[in-house]
Amino acid sequence: MLKLSLVPLAVSLVRIAVLPLFFYLYNAGDTALCLTVFAASAITDLLDGHLARKLNVTSKLGGYFDATTDFVFVIAIFIFFSLQGLYPFWLPLLIAASFLQFVASSIYARKLYDPIGRYIGSALYIGVVLTLVLPTQAMFSFVQWAFVGFLVVSLASRTISMAKKPSQNNMHV
Repeated sequence: MLKLSLVPLAVSLVRIAVLPLFFYLYNAGDTALCLTVFAASAITDLLDGHLARKLNVTSKLGGYFDATTDFVFVIAIFIFFSLQGLYPFWLPLLIAASFLQFVASSIYARKLYDPIGRYIGSALYIGVVLTLVLPTQAMFSFVQWAFVGFLVVSLASRTISMAKKPSQNNMHV
């Protein structure tokens, strides 16, 4: 059973393992291959959870590991983009803040599934694709301010939902 539980973890780790290749291809100016590597990595994000469920090896630790590899993958790319001068230094800091917000709210709510976090992750993946496909200052501005908007909505909705939780618990007592 332990060996089976390592399969989804290994699939998740692929996202981290391909980062040097992604950076190399970007610096080499090979956008098509860079997008291909990114797309393959995105597929591993879909595949790891599916494999965990099919192999019946789902766990909260595995879910956090998947979310953490997603975070490391995306933040590394946006740090790289920031170092290239495409985005301001504060954008990766906001991405880190959104991940910390996800961790805090999932601990508080005692559930890992977070549809808002999934939307933010998807928006960040789309932001990477847009950065690669349409590398213009207008697109960079759009991506960074769209993420700020997602973060504000996320913070507000999580704060409201966490504020409602205690009062809902009191009604059931």
